[in-house]
Amino acid sequence: MALAGISLLAISAPAFGQSADESADEGLNSDQTIIVQARRRDESVQDVPLVVNAVTSEQLGKLNIRDVREITSVVPGLSLVSNANGIGSSSSMRGVNHDVNVSGNNGTIQYYVNNSPASSNLALQAIFDISMISVERGPQGTLRGRSTPSGAINIDWRKPNLSEPGASISLTGGSGHTRNVQFGVGVPIIKDMLAIRVAGLVDEGQGNRVFSVNNTIPPKTKTEAIRASAAFEPTDWFKAGVTYQGMRFKAVQYDQVQSMSEVVSGFALPATQQSITANIAPFGVPSLGTSPAGNYGTISLADRKAVMFTPRFVETNFQFWQWNAEADFAGQRLIYVGSDTKTQFHPTTNSDPGAIWPTLVLQQDTRTSSNDTTHEIRLQNDERVAGIFDYVIGYFNQKGGSTTELTSQTVLEGYAPIFAGSGNLQLFKVANIVNATPIYLAPGTGKESSFFGNITAHIGEATEISGGLRRINFKNNALGLYISCTPATFAAGACTVTPNTNNNYDINKTVYSASIRHKFTDDIMVYAATGSSARPPVRAIGNFSIAYSPIELIHTTFGAETSKSYEVGFKTAWMDRKVRFNATYYHQDFQNYPYRAAGAGVYYVNINSSNQANRSRFNFISAVPVKVDGVEAELALNPMDGLSIGTTLNWSKSVIDKSAKIACTDVNKDGIPDTAVPTLAQMQAAYGTEHLAQCGAQGSATFLPEWSGTVQAEYNAKLTDGLDGYVRGLFAWKGSTRGDEFNAYDDVGTYGLLNLYAGLRAPDGSWEVGGYVKNVGNVTRLASGDGSPLDSSTTLLRVAPGNPLPFGSQTYSSYYRGVSVTPPREFGVSMRFALGAR
Repeated sequence: MALAGISLLAISAPAFGQSADESADEGLNSDQTIIVQARRRDESVQDVPLVVNAVTSEQLGKLNIRDVREITSVVPGLSLVSNANGIGSSSSMRGVNHDVNVSGNNGTIQYYVNNSPASSNLALQAIFDISMISVERGPQGTLRGRSTPSGAINIDWRKPNLSEPGASISLTGGSGHTRNVQFGVGVPIIKDMLAIRVAGLVDEGQGNRVFSVNNTIPPKTKTEAIRASAAFEPTDWFKAGVTYQGMRFKAVQYDQVQSMSEVVSGFALPATQQSITANIAPFGVPSLGTSPAGNYGTISLADRKAVMFTPRFVETNFQFWQWNAEADFAGQRLIYVGSDTKTQFHPTTNSDPGAIWPTLVLQQDTRTSSNDTTHEIRLQNDERVAGIFDYVIGYFNQKGGSTTELTSQTVLEGYAPIFAGSGNLQLFKVANIVNATPIYLAPGTGKESSFFGNITAHIGEATEISGGLRRINFKNNALGLYISCTPATFAAGACTVTPNTNNNYDINKTVYSASIRHKFTDDIMVYAATGSSARPPVRAIGNFSIAYSPIELIHTTFGAETSKSYEVGFKTAWMDRKVRFNATYYHQDFQNYPYRAAGAGVYYVNINSSNQANRSRFNFISAVPVKVDGVEAELALNPMDGLSIGTTLNWSKSVIDKSAKIACTDVNKDGIPDTAVPTLAQMQAAYGTEHLAQCGAQGSATFLPEWSGTVQAEYNAKLTDGLDGYVRGLFAWKGSTRGDEFNAYDDVGTYGLLNLYAGLRAPDGSWEVGGYVKNVGNVTRLASGDGSPLDSSTTLLRVAPGNPLPFGSQTYSSYYRGVSVTPPREFGVSMRFALGAR
C-alpha cells in the first residue's frame, strides 16, 4: 500500500482478479504497493523523496473518471482546464498557472505519455486503456524530458501482454447524453516474444451543457480514438515497442453568460463610446443612435445559458507515434524513447458572445497545424555501482513547429454623405458591413536540446543523497504574424510582419536538483529536497496593434523565467500500516514569471488595421517575481476489513512581489488598477501616446483557492460466494477565493462537490455493474467571471462617394458578462467485462 498523495481508494481497496502480469502493468506489486518511476527506476511511491499522486487504472474505473481533468477531484491543488477553442489548456499546481497562450509548450506543468513529452491538447483530450496516471510535484528536469517548475503529469497506457491474451470492454451511459465506450484487446503473436494490443474509444456528451437562448442547436462533443501497440522481446537483454494513436475531437459549444443585472444592482447599458477622426470636413459628425444589443431576459449562473446566435464549432485531429528500445549489458541499461505528434486544430468561434449584433454572423475561423518530434536516450545502472551508487545520464532533443491561418470578422459601420437641408452635408448610417481580415502566423521552429545526469549515493540501508544537473539550449526561430495576409500572398512576398511578433532566441540555462532521505524504520521516512527550473522567453500574440507602444511591448515580451524550490517532508505508516500520514512543506521563488491578466483582460487603446483607435481588451502578460509557500498532507485509515477512509489537504499561497509592475487600466493615474470600465476618451486623455497603463502588483499569481482537499470512503462486502458489493463516496472541496484582486464580481465562497457510487462485481474481476451520481447536490458555483459586460468595437467607414475612408470607431456593450461554472449533476450507470490478461 502506498501513501504519498495517493487517493485512499487506490491504496486500501483490494485490486480484484489481477494476475501477476496485470499487477506489474498497473504499477502494483504483489502486496498492492504502488510502484512508480519518478526517479527513472521502479520504487514504492512511499520511498520517493517527493510528493507523487498516483491514480491507478482500478481507481479510474471505480470513480468513473473518463477525462484526465477529472483527476483534480482526487488530487487537491491541481487544476486542469481545456481552452474552449480546443487549442491548449490552462493548468495550475503549486500556486502558479500554465497557460498555453503565454508559455506555449513550455508550461509550468509538463505532460508525458509513456515517458514522451506530449502537448496538453493530446494529454487532456481523452483517456482510455490506461495503466496509471501519476502527478509529480515540484521542479522536474534532471531525470526526465524537460525542465518544469511545478511538476509533471505522466500518463502510462497499457502495454501488450507477451504471455497471455485478454480483452476488456467498459460502457457508461449518463445524463447530458453521456455515452462512453472503451475497449482493449491484447494477443501474443509469438508467446513471450511478440505481442500486440488494440484499444479504442467513443465518447459523446454535451460538453459544458450550456444551451443558447438564441439557437436551437444543442451542444455536443464527440471523441473517437484508436490505438495500436506492439511489444517485441526476442532475448532477455533486448526489447522494443511501437505505439500509434489516432484521435478526432468534434464539438458544438456555447459560451455561458450571466446577466450583469445579477451582479450589479440597477445595471444599465453603458453609453456607446465613439471616436471620430478630427479632420472629416466638410462632413458633420454622425449621430450615435441606439445600441443594437438585445436583452434576452435575465440569465443566472444556474440557468447555464448562452445568448450566442451561432455556436462554436471545433474539430481537432491528432496523430501520435511513439517508439522505444532497451538493451541491458554488464549490469547497465541503455534506453531510447522517441515520439512524433501531428495535430490539426480547426475552431470556428463566434466573435459576438454577447449577441450585440443579432442580424450579423461574426466568426473567427482558425486553422493551426503543428508537428513535434522528441528523442531521449539515457544510460543507467541496473546493478548498483560499487554497492553504493545509482546513476542516470542522457541526452534529450525536441523540435517542433506550427503555422496558423485565421480569418477574423469585424463590423464596419458604413456612412454615406447626404445633404441635410440648407446645404449642410452630413454623414448618415446606411449599413453594417462584415469585414473579413486574413491573418497568418508564418511557420516557425522551436528546438530544445539538453544533456542531463543524476547520481544517488546510498549510505547504508537508511540514508541516501541524490543530485543532478541539466544543461539546456533553447532556440526559437519565428517569422512572426502578418495581418491582411494569406499563405499565398506571404509566399509572393506581399506581406508585412506585425512589429514585435517574431520571438527569436538562442539561450542556455542550467538547472539542478538535490535531495537527502533518511528512513528511521521501514515505515518512517524524512526527506529534504531542492531544485531549480528554467523556461524560455515569452512573446504573447493576440493584441494586433499596428505598432506597439513602449508599455505594450513591456507587457507582451520578456526574457526567460527561472525558479528555485525548497521542500521538506515525511512519510509514515503506523499500526501495521492501518494508519498512514504524510506531509510536505515547500517554498518556491520565481523570477520573470509570466503573469497573465485574468478574465477578458485589460482595457487598452487598440489601433486597428484601419489605423483607427478603439477600446479593446487583451490578456497582457507581465514579468513578475513570485513567492509560493504550500503544504500538502494526507491521512489514510483502514479501521476494519473492507472499510477505508482517507483525506488529503492542500494549501498553496502565491504572492506577487509588490515591486513588480503589471499591465492595468488606470485612467485616474493613482497607480492602482481601476475597477470601473473606462471610455476610449478617458484612456486617450490619461495615456497620451501610450496605449495602456502599468500599476503596482498585488495579490496572487493564480486565481484558485489557497485551500482545497478531498475526503474519500469505500466499503466492500462479500454478498455471496460469487458476488461482491461496494459503496463509495468522494467529497472534493475548495476554499474561498477572491479570484482577480481587481474584479469585484469573481469572488467564490467555499463549496464542496459530492460524488456517490454503488455496484456489484464478480470476485475475480470478470465483470462489474454500478451506478453513480456526480455532484449530488447539483452545486453551482462561479469558477470565473468577467468584471464588465461583453462588448464589441466597430470601425466607422465613409462608403461613398469615392474610396472607403475610415474615420473613427464605436464600442457597444452587452447586457451580459462571460462566466464559467462548476459541472452540473450527472447520473449514470457503468458496466465492465473482462477476460484473460487485462
